[in-house]
Amino acid sequence: MAEASKPTILAFHGSGSNTTIHTVQLARLNRLLKPHFNIEVLEAPFPSAAGPGILPFFEGCGPFKRWIPPAEKLSISGMKAGEASPHMPAAVEELIASTVPSITRAQGGKGKVVGLIGFSQGTRVVAGLLKGAEICRALEAAGEDVSQIGWLGFEFAVSVCGSYPPALIPPAVSAALASSSLSGEQQKELVESRVSIPTLHIQGREDEWAWAGKLLIEGVYEEGEGKSEVRELAMGHHYPVLQEDSEGIREWVLDTYRRTAEREKR
Repeated sequence: MAEASKPTILAFHGSGSNTTIHTVQLARLNRLLKPHFNIEVLEAPFPSAAGPGILPFFEGCGPFKRWIPPAEKLSISGMKAGEASPHMPAAVEELIASTVPSITRAQGGKGKVVGLIGFSQGTRVVAGLLKGAEICRALEAAGEDVSQIGWLGFEFAVSVCGSYPPALIPPAVSAALASSSLSGEQQKELVESRVSIPTLHIQGREDEWAWAGKLLIEGVYEEGEGKSEVRELAMGHHYPVLQEDSEGIREWVLDTYRRTAEREKR
């Protein structure tokens, strides 16, 4: 059971991976964040072949999973052209929407999910959750009923080796927006606005998929102080290996969460 005294970060693995593999991949970063946060590693609902870099090291560690339905196939040219679906699969939304309140209940009603970590394909899920959180806040500020999407209380994210855009928007968010009293133009503006929730993007200079992460950042996020920060590291398509790189992520997370907590107290 997660420790009640610590907030929780949800973690989303890449395509062709699973909870066991992602836990191993996260080990260095988890050791540094563990004194301050619980990390809940989620497993995607759809079957998959082993993803990039999984074999041979994780041979026999299947079954492998993915966040996008296997039927949704896209060429690299289609990825670059932005032809992917912007809709989060219902099974993915159901997994997350049930996990957040279960963490709260497990910690005596005081548990709080505050952040997100995504790797590769998991970064599209993270981007959609952040976009959903911002739409939820905007609807609440406009006096709309957000009870069905109140689980979207995420305050920061770490996006490692980003995937291609667009962000995967939760269906419940789209439904809440469509049923709101906001005009069509206001709704369009909310959907198309860039994500400003603080996000640290880790890009590998030797990552053959770095172009995909670059497209995601440019197409979805707003860079700037207190918003998105991009760090390019000497690595491939994997989590940082050097201790100083992992420590840098930890310091960013702690500083960002502290600033967020201070704003909430005002």
